[in-house]
Amino acid sequence: MSTNKNVTGLSLYNASLWLASAALVISGIALIIGKAFNDIIVIVVFIGILVLVSTLFYYLGMEKPVKDERTRKIGTLAATYSWLITLAFMCFLMVTGYWSHRVFAPEELFGLIMFVMVVSMLAINFYLGRRGDVE
Repeated sequence: MSTNKNVTGLSLYNASLWLASAALVISGIALIIGKAFNDIIVIVVFIGILVLVSTLFYYLGMEKPVKDERTRKIGTLAATYSWLITLAFMCFLMVTGYWSHRVFAPEELFGLIMFVMVVSMLAINFYLGRRGDVE
């Protein structure tokens, strides 16, 4: 049995990844709605990004606890698709902002991009994991 499991059997890596993702999604929503940073949001974003970056290689299946190729492929595809979706979303925001003469606050853009990137990565990972086919 692995030493990175707690009493309920939930991996500490998974728990920290989900908590960091939840922190980033909630702070992203707060930035979208409030359009301003405050001390609490900055700390939550910093800790969320720090934990997400530290567990990213486990998420992608490149760290030691994950041994199967399927998990590695799912994590890599989810991160790749998330990056592409976020890039397309940023281009969409730029074009619609230009056409509508809407000026986005930097905090609002950061919240939107952070929200789209994290939610799309988790959703694609969930979908590919349930589908079972990664080719």
